[in-house]
Amino acid sequence: MATVYDLRSMRVPNWLTLPSIVGGLLVNWLVFTLGFGPAIGLTSGLLASLVGGLLLAIVFGLLAAIHFVGMGDVKLVAAVGTLIRWPLALWTVGYVALAGGVLAVTYAVVGGHLGAVLRNLGLIARRMTQTTKPEGSRPQLHPIPYAAAILIGSSWAIVSRYVPSLRLW
Repeated sequence: MATVYDLRSMRVPNWLTLPSIVGGLLVNWLVFTLGFGPAIGLTSGLLASLVGGLLLAIVFGLLAAIHFVGMGDVKLVAAVGTLIRWPLALWTVGYVALAGGVLAVTYAVVGGHLGAVLRNLGLIARRMTQTTKPEGSRPQLHPIPYAAAILIGSSWAIVSRYVPSLRLW
């Protein structure tokens, strides 16, 4: 649902992400508590869910700080992290990044913006590596519906857990 909404409006709504974060925490706690008892429910359920959500929120929060993704994407990956839990959330970072890179290049090529995107990435790299701010224009990043990359990358991480031949690392 988030991907469809993002494709249509270039945003991921709070009414979708925030209940999903809470739902991921509660579902994991409840399933593990009912299946294995209260102690396992807290550790393998609630705590693993919380760590998965925080890990993805922190990583993508850093990307949002440099305007690579939006805050809706951060909340969406946090929801995904609470659902899939630690340690699978760690692998999800790589798969979502790879899917996002492919999506970004595809959008840049199809939209005729590849040269501008490469110049912007160079400017961002220079700004990040220099101690003083370089003179020049501010980079103009071309928005993409990153929820699609989150869907593909997180699905890939989940499936690769059960089908080892699909793992990249």
